[in-house]
Amino acid sequence: MTLYRTSGWLAGGLLALLAAACQRHAVPTATAPTLPVETGVSQPLAEARRQLLSHLAYSLDLNIPTQKTQPISGNEGITFTLRDNRQPLQLDFKASADHLHSVEVNGRPVAIDYRNEHVVLPANALRIGRNEVKINFTAGDQSLNRNDDYLYTLLVPDRARTVFPVFDQPDLKAVFTLSLTVPQQWRAMANGLAIRPSSSPVDEVSLGMRSYHFAPSDTISTYLFSFAAGKFQQLLRNVSGRPIRFLHRETDSAKIRLSVPAIFAQHGRALSFLEEYTGIPYPFQKFDFTAIPDFQYGGMEHVGAIDYKAASLFLDQGATRDQELARRN
Repeated sequence: MTLYRTSGWLAGGLLALLAAACQRHAVPTATAPTLPVETGVSQPLAEARRQLLSHLAYSLDLNIPTQKTQPISGNEGITFTLRDNRQPLQLDFKASADHLHSVEVNGRPVAIDYRNEHVVLPANALRIGRNEVKINFTAGDQSLNRNDDYLYTLLVPDRARTVFPVFDQPDLKAVFTLSLTVPQQWRAMANGLAIRPSSSPVDEVSLGMRSYHFAPSDTISTYLFSFAAGKFQQLLRNVSGRPIRFLHRETDSAKIRLSVPAIFAQHGRALSFLEEYTGIPYPFQKFDFTAIPDFQYGGMEHVGAIDYKAASLFLDQGATRDQELARRN
């Protein structure tokens, strides 16, 4: 009798412990409230996406015509890992609805649901784990800084979404793989290393176009994604064992002669100083820069593809001490 009672007590205790454990680790079945589709990127939206998304990567293919008044067509692929697929997912795109031509989620075409600067992906097309979204679109012009024979991006602080659909918040870092089709005489620079194609397709050559393909970038925030393309001159130098590529549009031969050696030397010294001071080797795959006429700021430190205001780099014999110091800084 004593043994029976003891066994019964133990069994009851074990059942109680198992029930408590199950209660503590039960998977919630309640559905979280659907986030409203509002203009901009609200804090609740950003926080929700930060919890849901990981392993982000974008593949962009843009066709840039000769005339700046002509639209830039684009194809985009977005891959990501999703933790919960019970709710629709909002992509940011601040352009008009007619810029969206088709949307495909995990191999299935879906109706375009565009509201308040967002492309809304339906929950029933998403899955837990890896997802792939494909979008055919026309790029927005607002942040492309298009001129007659060159253009460049400047996407700080939240302007990537004015060009292409994107999760445009700095804590959702991603890898960007870019291809550009541009007029034949143009050069191009982006965050990733340029991959030299074996040859341009015959139809591109006949139309006076050429393609640039860039390797996947380092993992970066959306505001650091960058490219410049146009009629630039290209300079290549090896500085302290590091290859550096420089694009510019300067035509004053005296400024070029006086400034180019100083420009490369100062970049080399700055990189060496920072590596020694921090004890950290330069962490990115390349170091290139572009001098842009009338750039909005003195410079913008895009990863692997820095942009500068051309006037701050190219100085003549009459340059003041302040101008020289400004170039060094």
